[in-house]
Amino acid sequence: MIKSMTGFAQMVFSDNSLQIALSVRTYNNRFLDIKLRLNNAFYPLEDRIKTYIASHISRGSVEFSIQLVSQEKLRNENIAINWPMARIYCGLLTELKKNLNIPGAIELGHLLALKDLVIYQENTYSEEILWRKLSSPLKKVIDALQKMRLEEGRNLSRDLLKRLRVIRKEADLISKKVPKVVEAYQVRLKNRIQKIAKGVEVDPIRLAQEVAILADRSDVSEELIRLGSHVKQFEALFKESQPVGKKMEFLLQEMNREVNTIGSKSMDSEISHQVVSIKAELEKLREQVQNIE
Repeated sequence: MIKSMTGFAQMVFSDNSLQIALSVRTYNNRFLDIKLRLNNAFYPLEDRIKTYIASHISRGSVEFSIQLVSQEKLRNENIAINWPMARIYCGLLTELKKNLNIPGAIELGHLLALKDLVIYQENTYSEEILWRKLSSPLKKVIDALQKMRLEEGRNLSRDLLKRLRVIRKEADLISKKVPKVVEAYQVRLKNRIQKIAKGVEVDPIRLAQEVAILADRSDVSEELIRLGSHVKQFEALFKESQPVGKKMEFLLQEMNREVNTIGSKSMDSEISHQVVSIKAELEKLREQVQNIE
């Protein structure tokens, strides 16, 4: 099954202790490139998350993020006074009042306005607990991504198969045209020689030799056979369960090589036109294949 390298999925997961938002977006890339944007609490799981993603995605750029939406309600033990800092602030304010002859007492509001006097301590979980909480939503968001990539892959498959049919049709026309090109060349060569020789009988053996040389130079049967073989191999890849993008790129290179050779051997304008049509389809195939995993 063909799978696109582009996709997007997101979800929100919550339980009694926290709520997190997960999102994943993928783009085409020659290799696998995973970029994570994690809330601080999930940094210890970075390697595990990358390993999980790599086990399901073999190629492409992956942007994965986890945002902490909320944690369990605040409890008294989550908020604390930074006593060492409070004592330092109080001493400094007292000294400031004394040196500048500022009247009045130091009030609580003055201290609370100062930075880092009251600190909030986030609830923390062990790495194993975090991983147990994350495993299920991580699987769900990756599964949703794969579903979208498969759907896009089906759309790509229909387009690729349509273009392969065009290539087969044009190659068949070339195959039927080649013998006629040689026959037409034989007639043109004979007429030209007779015109130049002005009635002198043309040596049939010599004429046959010239025609044979042309037939050999313009023979594209091997190229057409190899082109047809590459098309069959390409079509067979649609049934594979493993990523096939790189195999398709290689086969397209081989097809393009055969078509270039056919074009260089061609001495007929119609064949040249069909060669151009095939190359146009190959270029469109190449653009589409760059987005296949």
